[in-house]
Amino acid sequence: MEHLRRRALDYLGERGNDVDGELFVLTGPPWPRPPAGPPGVEVVLLDENAPVALIRENLDVNERGFDPSAAAVTDEQANAFRPQLAGARSVTVRLDGEPAAAGMALPVSSGVSELVGITSLVGHRRRGLGRLVTHALIEAVVGQGADLVVLSTSDGAARRLYASIGFRSVPLGVA
Repeated sequence: MEHLRRRALDYLGERGNDVDGELFVLTGPPWPRPPAGPPGVEVVLLDENAPVALIRENLDVNERGFDPSAAAVTDEQANAFRPQLAGARSVTVRLDGEPAAAGMALPVSSGVSELVGITSLVGHRRRGLGRLVTHALIEAVVGQGADLVVLSTSDGAARRLYASIGFRSVPLGVA
């Protein structure tokens, strides 16, 4: 476990990212099997070449998932964000054609990637959409060569979700 902790912290340190709450890691293979989504679900995978409308939709879901009163994301903001998608992957989950959940996986480096910003809109919570986002992001980074996926959260419901997928909590102190 110490080796995983060190790799995770090295990756986060290289990117200048802090741990928000508790650190979780997932290794494979084998990787967890993605669940079947509810009827009417669509998973949209984005990279830096995605149309601005899809980037805007993803960012808007992310903003409103964490702050329901957030202003709508503009095309200008989406275009300004595009460079951050270089090597990264974002996912938007739509339910019956409407955006409902989103998240992002940061670029893979030395076999490690971090999942960030996984959220569902208020009216779509507790329906398994965050789980779908997480699985889609895991699949995307494994396809890019990741063998260690990390994330952090201070939210109790999110901790339970990630543990149920197979993520393990890693102590931040020296083991």
